[in-house]
Amino acid sequence: MAPIIALYPGQGSQKQGMAIDLYQASAKVRNLFELASDIARRNLYALLGEGSEEELTAHAQTAITLASRSAQVRLAELGIQSHAHSGFSLGELSAYASANIFNDETLFTIVQRRTALMDEMSARARETLGELGMAAVIGLDYQAVHQLLLELNLPSLYAANDNAPNQVVVSGLSESIARAKAAFLEKGAKRFIPLKVSGPFHTPFMEEVTQPFRTFLDELEMTDPKDLVISSVDGSPITNVRQAREHLSQQLARPVRWTAVMQRINTMAGFDIAEVGSGTVLSGLCKNNGIQSSCLSLGEETTIQAYAKERAV
Repeated sequence: MAPIIALYPGQGSQKQGMAIDLYQASAKVRNLFELASDIARRNLYALLGEGSEEELTAHAQTAITLASRSAQVRLAELGIQSHAHSGFSLGELSAYASANIFNDETLFTIVQRRTALMDEMSARARETLGELGMAAVIGLDYQAVHQLLLELNLPSLYAANDNAPNQVVVSGLSESIARAKAAFLEKGAKRFIPLKVSGPFHTPFMEEVTQPFRTFLDELEMTDPKDLVISSVDGSPITNVRQAREHLSQQLARPVRWTAVMQRINTMAGFDIAEVGSGTVLSGLCKNNGIQSSCLSLGEETTIQAYAKERAV
């Protein structure tokens, strides 16, 4: 079997019941659940199988990472290897683990620390500045959005996610987001959609925790990647441990440049592209970024088994 290019989703991709079918199908996945549960100090099987939406949202980073790694473990178990890995924001951690930069114990340890730091800074920003939010700008590219934000000079509003040439997410003060809507529509945006996310992720709001997070990462054992890893910080390849630590710490306060990731992947012929984990958000972004081949969704046992059987023919 030829290897695939694996893409791992970020926050917002969580859903009740994700990865439970993989748990039931694979002893290796069950072992992964046990490891992650021990580190998170929570029964993640119960959380994913029976937990409320509020509980799942509160533990989203751990749950999403577990679902992505479970899917990757299952793919490898069935003989489907990866040539390259990339992850959207949080998903970058799963990409690094899948490329053997660090093991799963280190992965879930990092997720716990990352979650705590981001929650701390989000709470501090809300207390200091007020209500925060995010909104998707449909129909403009990143440069156009960034330039308009400079011209508007609104308090604490930034371009956070460069999803595709026609889709950018802005993040910051809810008041500034509301004031910016008319300007974006006048500039040519087709839609301006408020998102149900309260954290000011991938903006200067998070700058204060990048150094503590980097210090934490420096203490963990890591190795150079065994496969190609493409960072969502800038679309560049991660070739060594130093770059891995630098990009993981930077991504807290830097925009997600997914368009750059897609541009690099679009030059790589001969591989199937697959969203490995819960949901189909990245599959949709492949299409929006002009990826010619379809992006498979390989996050469930049925789709993984079907793909394995198709490849075996």
